[in-house]
Amino acid sequence: MQNWFRRIAIIALAGLLGGCSATNEIDYGKVKLVSVSGTITLDGQPLAGAVVSFDDPETGNFSFARTNSSGTYTLQFDSAVDGVTPGRKQVQISTVRSILGLRGEEGEEVGEASTEGQKAEAKKEQVPECYNKKTKLTVEVTPDSSTFNFDLKSDCSTSGAS
Repeated sequence: MQNWFRRIAIIALAGLLGGCSATNEIDYGKVKLVSVSGTITLDGQPLAGAVVSFDDPETGNFSFARTNSSGTYTLQFDSAVDGVTPGRKQVQISTVRSILGLRGEEGEEVGEASTEGQKAEAKKEQVPECYNKKTKLTVEVTPDSSTFNFDLKSDCSTSGAS
């Protein structure tokens, strides 16, 4: 929930610094974004319906996506624009997490405001904690490095981005 409040603050600050329009829209031309996509597998099988987020622990900024039936994802900066800001990111992957503004496979928004809500409690997490709450995954996002595949293991053995 803290990340959500940080995200709102960052968006509001970007609007103030970038010059707000009458509708308080973000000037996306002033936000440097990299298009990032990849595939996530768990024990060699595509991980469908998982939420992946690339978090910047220093700023609280994050981008997010939901994997499709093939385990592929494309990060969203927010509900309107795809991408992620460049830099070092901590990666979290979860099958129970929900994020407000998260688009589904066909572009519809399916996320909710709470990541710890009752629906999340009803589902069983398929991804070990070492990839979500206690993640060890990190990546460096650059314009030249924008595809990140993750081969997760149920036993939390070392895996990384490729």
